[in-house]
Amino acid sequence: MAHEITSRDNLFTVRQAAWHGLGNVLSEYPMREEAQKIAHPWEPVAEPVYRGLDIAAVRGRFEDVLDGATEADEHGEPWPTERLLDSMAAEVTREQEARLIEQARLNARSDDGYPLGVVNSTFELVTNTEMWDIAEALQTGDDRGDVMFETGGSLKGGRKVWILIRLKDPVHVNGDPRGATIPYYALQNAHDGSGSFRGQATFTRIVCDNTAQAADLDAQMRGTEFEFQANHTKNVARRIEEARAALAGWRQSVDDWVLFSEHMAAFPVSSHQAAEYLERFIPMPKGEIISDIVRANIEQARAQWTGHLNSVTCEGPRSALTLVNASIEYSQHSRKAMSAESAFKRAYLDKSRLTAKAVELARAVAGA
Repeated sequence: MAHEITSRDNLFTVRQAAWHGLGNVLSEYPMREEAQKIAHPWEPVAEPVYRGLDIAAVRGRFEDVLDGATEADEHGEPWPTERLLDSMAAEVTREQEARLIEQARLNARSDDGYPLGVVNSTFELVTNTEMWDIAEALQTGDDRGDVMFETGGSLKGGRKVWILIRLKDPVHVNGDPRGATIPYYALQNAHDGSGSFRGQATFTRIVCDNTAQAADLDAQMRGTEFEFQANHTKNVARRIEEARAALAGWRQSVDDWVLFSEHMAAFPVSSHQAAEYLERFIPMPKGEIISDIVRANIEQARAQWTGHLNSVTCEGPRSALTLVNASIEYSQHSRKAMSAESAFKRAYLDKSRLTAKAVELARAVAGA
């Protein structure tokens, strides 16, 4: 399943249900104890890894050596070769199974022993409780009551876990009638060794594996992902200080985004300027003989862009900001792609390039 939520996984959302309809939908924002009990009522525990051996393979080592030999048991009765082979192979197997693989260990769930993954012995295990300690610490001091638990849960049977917090009040952009935006801060961890313990400033609401990966890409693109240092993970106090520093960076990134948005919203554009922008954003080839199909595709693309410009997400006075927002929506939701993979790549991996082009053209047209 795309959401990677199994029968072993739990999650919660607040007020708004996840798109897949799974998990607990809470009517109010929970306290730490309630949220953790729902999302992560277990801990990852490290177990030793031993080497096993195929008894049939061991048995084969002795066949040529014994070649019909027998041996007496405790009653003086001779053992058939077959019985002797099995006995010797079993003994060797027991010895091999007792050999600890010092370079590896198994992370498993504390509640049912479900294996989460074999990791290197140097892998620093961050428990679910420690992750919640950090999330809760972000609400202390000046931040108390300002950030709240929005979603939380696990994926792939517990291999991946997350907590998503949000600012209490939406961020408003002056000059944008629909400028109320909810920024999030995510804590994500992977108990199977597939990812680091990290904090991320993101605008993505995590409710599944797809949105968890989207938050990774969003934060990496914005430069707002913070990986906790491995040599600090055993020191909870140090980790909390790192998280608070990352939260300060999150707030700064939100402030920067608001300043940019308000700057772009301060430059109105006329219908003529919007048409000029569209011609440059989705240009018609010049000096070439183009086919009716190409012309029709360009006209269709321009119509789709215009549809986004006239949608509720861009309603209000036209400005350089609405041109940018319409272009981003068009690029992510309407622009043709050769495959779903290329559409996803363009929407997330190449978003910075597309946004840069949209911003450059909007500034040129509006004189920003």
